[in-house]
Amino acid sequence: MMYFEVFYQTILAFATILVLTIFLGKQQIAEMTFFEYVNGITFGSIAADMATDIDDHTLVHFFGLVLFVLLTFSLSYLSLKSRRASRWLQGEPVIVISNGKILENNIRKNRFTISEIMQLLREKDVFDVSNVQLAVLESSGEMSVLLKPEYQPITGKDLGINANQSLQTPMELVVDGQVIYENLRHLGKDGKWLMKELRKNASVGSLRNVFYAAMETNGELYVDKRED
Repeated sequence: MMYFEVFYQTILAFATILVLTIFLGKQQIAEMTFFEYVNGITFGSIAADMATDIDDHTLVHFFGLVLFVLLTFSLSYLSLKSRRASRWLQGEPVIVISNGKILENNIRKNRFTISEIMQLLREKDVFDVSNVQLAVLESSGEMSVLLKPEYQPITGKDLGINANQSLQTPMELVVDGQVIYENLRHLGKDGKWLMKELRKNASVGSLRNVFYAAMETNGELYVDKRED
Protein backbone atom coordinates (compact mmCIF):
# COMPACT_ATOMS: atom_id res chain seq x y z
CA MET A 1 0.00 0.00 0.00
CA MET A 2 2.82 2.37 0.87
CA TYR A 3 4.56 1.81 -2.47
CA PHE A 4 1.31 2.42 -4.35
CA GLU A 5 0.93 5.73 -2.49
CA VAL A 6 4.49 6.77 -3.43
CA PHE A 7 3.76 5.71 -7.03
CA TYR A 8 0.79 7.99 -7.58
CA GLN A 9 2.25 10.83 -5.47
CA THR A 10 5.42 10.84 -7.62
CA ILE A 11 3.39 10.96 -10.86
CA LEU A 12 1.17 13.70 -9.43
CA ALA A 13 4.17 15.76 -8.29
CA PHE A 14 5.90 15.37 -11.65
CA ALA A 15 2.82 16.44 -13.65
CA THR A 16 1.98 19.35 -11.34
CA ILE A 17 5.47 20.86 -11.34
CA LEU A 18 5.80 20.46 -15.12
CA VAL A 19 2.45 22.14 -15.88
CA LEU A 20 3.06 25.00 -13.43
CA THR A 21 6.57 25.60 -14.81
CA ILE A 22 5.25 25.83 -18.37
CA PHE A 23 2.54 28.21 -17.16
CA LEU A 24 5.11 30.49 -15.50
CA GLY A 25 7.05 30.79 -18.76
CA LYS A 26 10.70 30.83 -19.82
CA GLN A 27 11.62 33.67 -17.48
CA GLN A 28 11.53 31.26 -14.53
CA ILE A 29 14.02 28.77 -15.92
CA ALA A 30 17.03 30.92 -16.87
CA GLU A 31 19.26 28.69 -19.00
CA MET A 32 17.30 25.45 -18.53
CA THR A 33 14.37 24.03 -20.47
CA PHE A 34 11.07 23.31 -18.69
CA PHE A 35 11.92 19.63 -18.58
CA GLU A 36 15.39 20.18 -17.09
CA TYR A 37 14.00 22.64 -14.56
CA VAL A 38 11.44 20.11 -13.31
CA ASN A 39 14.06 17.38 -13.16
CA GLY A 40 16.44 19.56 -11.14
CA ILE A 41 13.81 20.49 -8.57
CA THR A 42 12.28 17.05 -8.14
CA PHE A 43 15.49 15.03 -8.17
CA GLY A 44 16.93 17.28 -5.49
CA SER A 45 13.80 17.14 -3.37
CA ILE A 46 13.42 13.36 -3.47
CA ALA A 47 17.13 12.83 -2.91
CA ALA A 48 17.06 15.21 0.07
CA ASP A 49 14.16 13.31 1.64
CA MET A 50 15.93 10.02 1.12
CA ALA A 51 19.12 11.38 2.69
CA THR A 52 17.48 12.99 5.74
CA ASP A 53 14.64 10.55 6.51
CA ILE A 54 14.94 9.08 9.99
CA ASP A 55 11.72 7.03 9.94
CA ASP A 56 13.15 4.01 8.11
CA HIS A 57 11.52 5.02 4.82
CA THR A 58 14.76 5.06 2.83
CA LEU A 59 13.65 2.28 0.51
CA VAL A 60 10.35 4.05 -0.11
CA HIS A 61 12.13 7.26 -1.14
CA PHE A 62 14.50 5.22 -3.27
CA PHE A 63 11.52 3.65 -5.05
CA GLY A 64 10.13 7.14 -5.73
CA LEU A 65 13.47 8.33 -7.09
CA VAL A 66 13.80 5.31 -9.41
CA LEU A 67 10.25 5.83 -10.59
CA PHE A 68 10.99 9.46 -11.38
CA VAL A 69 14.08 8.41 -13.36
CA LEU A 70 11.89 6.06 -15.40
CA LEU A 71 9.37 8.85 -16.04
CA THR A 72 12.18 11.16 -17.15
CA PHE A 73 13.63 8.53 -19.46
CA SER A 74 10.20 7.77 -20.96
CA LEU A 75 9.42 11.41 -21.68
CA SER A 76 12.91 12.00 -23.10
CA TYR A 77 12.39 9.08 -25.45
CA LEU A 78 8.95 10.40 -26.40
CA SER A 79 10.37 13.84 -27.19
CA LEU A 80 12.90 12.20 -29.54
CA LYS A 81 10.16 10.37 -31.40
CA SER A 82 7.50 13.09 -31.49
CA ARG A 83 8.09 16.71 -32.48
CA ARG A 84 4.81 17.71 -30.83
CA ALA A 85 5.90 16.16 -27.53
CA SER A 86 9.32 17.79 -27.86
CA ARG A 87 7.76 21.22 -28.37
CA TRP A 88 5.55 20.76 -25.31
CA LEU A 89 8.28 19.43 -23.03
CA GLN A 90 11.28 21.46 -24.21
CA GLY A 91 9.54 24.58 -25.51
CA GLU A 92 10.47 26.16 -28.83
CA PRO A 93 12.27 29.29 -30.06
CA VAL A 94 10.13 32.42 -30.41
CA ILE A 95 10.89 35.44 -32.57
CA VAL A 96 10.67 38.63 -30.47
CA ILE A 97 12.23 41.16 -32.88
CA SER A 98 11.94 41.04 -36.67
CA ASN A 99 13.58 43.63 -38.95
CA GLY A 100 13.87 46.14 -36.10
CA LYS A 101 10.24 45.70 -35.02
CA ILE A 102 9.36 44.38 -31.56
CA LEU A 103 6.73 41.62 -31.56
CA GLU A 104 4.85 42.51 -28.39
CA ASN A 105 2.46 39.55 -28.44
CA ASN A 106 5.31 37.04 -28.51
CA ILE A 107 7.00 38.83 -25.60
CA ARG A 108 3.83 38.80 -23.50
CA LYS A 109 3.11 35.14 -24.25
CA ASN A 110 6.49 34.22 -22.75
CA ARG A 111 5.98 36.36 -19.61
CA PHE A 112 8.79 38.80 -20.46
CA THR A 113 8.80 42.56 -20.20
CA ILE A 114 10.41 44.90 -22.72
CA SER A 115 12.97 45.85 -20.06
CA GLU A 116 14.07 42.23 -19.77
CA ILE A 117 14.27 41.89 -23.55
CA MET A 118 16.45 45.00 -23.71
CA GLN A 119 18.69 43.56 -21.00
CA LEU A 120 19.16 40.37 -23.03
CA LEU A 121 20.04 42.49 -26.06
CA ARG A 122 22.61 44.48 -24.09
CA GLU A 123 24.18 41.22 -22.94
CA LYS A 124 24.77 40.56 -26.65
CA ASP A 125 26.35 44.04 -26.99
CA VAL A 126 23.31 45.34 -28.87
CA PHE A 127 21.93 48.68 -27.71
CA ASP A 128 19.73 49.73 -30.65
CA VAL A 129 16.68 47.67 -31.54
CA SER A 130 16.67 49.20 -35.02
CA ASN A 131 19.99 47.42 -35.70
CA VAL A 132 18.45 43.97 -35.19
CA GLN A 133 17.41 41.88 -38.17
CA LEU A 134 16.19 39.00 -36.04
CA ALA A 135 16.11 38.25 -32.30
CA VAL A 136 14.99 34.81 -31.13
CA LEU A 137 14.14 33.84 -27.56
CA GLU A 138 15.47 30.31 -27.24
CA SER A 139 13.85 27.51 -25.25
CA SER A 140 16.64 27.91 -22.67
CA GLY A 141 15.57 31.52 -21.98
CA GLU A 142 18.63 32.95 -23.76
CA MET A 143 18.43 35.22 -26.79
CA SER A 144 20.06 34.77 -30.19
CA VAL A 145 20.56 37.96 -32.20
CA LEU A 146 21.20 38.49 -35.90
CA LEU A 147 22.20 42.05 -36.78
CA LYS A 148 21.28 43.75 -40.03
CA PRO A 149 24.03 43.41 -42.67
CA GLU A 150 25.33 46.94 -42.29
CA TYR A 151 25.76 46.53 -38.51
CA GLN A 152 27.50 43.18 -38.43
CA PRO A 153 31.16 43.03 -37.31
CA ILE A 154 32.26 42.62 -40.93
CA THR A 155 29.99 45.30 -42.22
CA GLY A 156 27.80 45.15 -45.24
CA LYS A 157 29.63 48.19 -46.63
CA ASP A 158 32.92 46.27 -46.56
CA LEU A 159 31.30 43.45 -48.54
CA GLY A 160 29.48 45.72 -50.94
CA ILE A 161 26.05 44.86 -49.54
CA ASN A 162 23.29 47.42 -49.94
CA ALA A 163 22.26 48.77 -46.54
CA ASN A 164 18.60 48.38 -47.51
CA GLN A 165 19.02 44.73 -48.45
CA SER A 166 16.95 42.45 -46.24
CA LEU A 167 17.88 38.89 -45.34
CA GLN A 168 15.73 35.80 -45.60
CA THR A 169 14.42 34.74 -42.20
CA PRO A 170 15.98 31.32 -41.46
CA MET A 171 13.38 28.55 -41.48
CA GLU A 172 13.66 24.95 -40.27
CA LEU A 173 12.03 22.70 -42.87
CA VAL A 174 12.97 19.20 -41.71
CA VAL A 175 13.85 18.12 -38.17
CA ASP A 176 14.84 14.49 -37.62
CA GLY A 177 13.04 13.39 -40.79
CA GLN A 178 9.81 15.27 -40.01
CA VAL A 179 8.66 18.07 -42.31
CA ILE A 180 7.73 21.39 -40.65
CA TYR A 181 4.77 22.19 -42.90
CA GLU A 182 4.01 25.44 -41.05
CA ASN A 183 7.37 26.88 -42.13
CA LEU A 184 6.91 25.57 -45.67
CA ARG A 185 3.58 27.39 -45.90
CA HIS A 186 5.24 30.55 -44.57
CA LEU A 187 7.70 30.34 -47.47
CA GLY A 188 4.87 29.74 -49.93
CA LYS A 189 6.17 26.27 -50.73
CA ASP A 190 4.83 22.72 -50.44
CA GLY A 191 6.11 19.20 -49.87
CA LYS A 192 6.67 18.55 -53.58
CA TRP A 193 8.94 21.58 -53.82
CA LEU A 194 10.88 20.43 -50.75
CA MET A 195 11.45 16.92 -52.09
CA LYS A 196 12.53 18.32 -55.46
CA GLU A 197 15.07 20.60 -53.78
CA LEU A 198 16.34 17.81 -51.51
CA ARG A 199 16.91 15.53 -54.49
CA LYS A 200 18.59 18.31 -56.47
CA ASN A 201 20.83 19.80 -53.78
CA ALA A 202 21.60 16.81 -51.58
CA SER A 203 20.74 13.73 -53.65
CA VAL A 204 18.23 12.66 -51.00
CA GLY A 205 15.66 10.09 -52.06
CA SER A 206 13.70 9.87 -48.79
CA LEU A 207 12.95 12.15 -45.85
CA ARG A 208 14.13 9.38 -43.55
CA ASN A 209 17.66 10.14 -44.75
CA VAL A 210 17.41 13.83 -43.74
CA PHE A 211 18.35 14.72 -40.18
CA TYR A 212 17.99 18.49 -40.57
CA ALA A 213 17.15 20.89 -43.39
CA ALA A 214 16.64 24.65 -43.25
CA MET A 215 16.28 27.66 -45.50
CA GLU A 216 19.19 29.89 -44.48
CA THR A 217 19.37 33.69 -44.36
CA ASN A 218 20.94 33.84 -47.83
CA GLY A 219 17.98 31.96 -49.32
CA GLU A 220 19.91 28.72 -49.83
CA LEU A 221 18.76 25.32 -48.61
CA TYR A 222 21.01 23.71 -45.97
CA VAL A 223 20.72 19.92 -45.68
CA ASP A 224 22.34 17.59 -43.15
CA LYS A 225 21.92 13.89 -43.90
CA ARG A 226 21.33 11.36 -41.18
CA GLU A 227 24.50 9.52 -42.23
CA ASP A 228 26.96 12.02 -43.69
